[in-house]
Amino acid sequence: LLVLGDKALPTAMSLNYTPFLINTKASSSGYHTFYYIDLRGVSIGRKRLNLPSKLFSFDTKGNGGTIIDSGTTFTIFNEEFYKNITAAFASQIGFRRASEVEARTGMRLCYNVSGVDHVLLPDFAFHFKGGSDMVLPVANYFSYFVSFDSICLTM
Repeated sequence: LLVLGDKALPTAMSLNYTPFLINTKASSSGYHTFYYIDLRGVSIGRKRLNLPSKLFSFDTKGNGGTIIDSGTTFTIFNEEFYKNITAAFASQIGFRRASEVEARTGMRLCYNVSGVDHVLLPDFAFHFKGGSDMVLPVANYFSYFVSFDSICLTM
């Protein structure tokens, strides 16, 4: 049985969602086909990062915004956003940095976990308009490289 419309969800059910956005400012119509969402912030561990809203929104020419794309393997951020995220992770992870692994793999945040039985890493969460939060599984943002006995941020 498929029920659509107002009767599809019980009235007592609490549901958070964030709407898709349309990039009406983009000069190229190709950008109108992307699914944009209203990202409002991110948290690393229990710390919500203090990021300027310009990192999440469209500029006057339609650049920016947050695209959700199921065909992309990695999460990609602009440089300022990425630097804030890596700094937050680095401040909360106590393992020894694996600079040699970073040099060989091109990843920018790797840690040696040799001899560590249980690796605990900070949560990573997206916060959207409407109060929706999405906490990612650790495997979505860190990968274990067996040959190096190291973990690396994969964003």
